[in-house]
Amino acid sequence: MKTVTALKSAEIFEDGRPVPQGQYELKNPCQMWKCLRGWVDKFGHNIRIIVTAADGSTYKDFTVKELKNGKYFLVNAVKETNRVQAAKARKAAAEKAAKIEAKKAKRRAYDKARRERLKAQKVSAK
Repeated sequence: MKTVTALKSAEIFEDGRPVPQGQYELKNPCQMWKCLRGWVDKFGHNIRIIVTAADGSTYKDFTVKELKNGKYFLVNAVKETNRVQAAKARKAAAEKAAKIEAKKAKRRAYDKARRERLKAQKVSAK
C-alpha cells in the first residue's frame, strides 16, 4: 500500500526575503513536484523553496543551482529532509547494532565453552 505525506504549504524566498505571492497551498508531494519547475521559471534561479508538511515540520528545502550551460537543478539544502540519506543512516545503524550483537554472541559462546571445559577438567581431576 502506498502512503502519501500530507503537505501544508510551500514558501518561496529570494535572497532570504519572502517573494510576494510566494506562498502556495499544497496537498501532496505529487502536486509539489509538478509545481517546482513552474516556480523556478516564474521567480528565477536565485530562489529557495521550503515545503512544509501538515504537522508543521520541513518536508523539503530546495535551493536552485544554475549550471554553466544555463540549465538548473534543485538541491535539497537540508539533509535531514532527504529520505534516502535517512534510510541509509538507519541501515548503517542496524548493521552496526547487528555487528555488536554478533560480537557479544560470539563472546557468550566462548565463555560458555570455557566454563564447560573448566567443569570437565575439574571432574576429571577428581
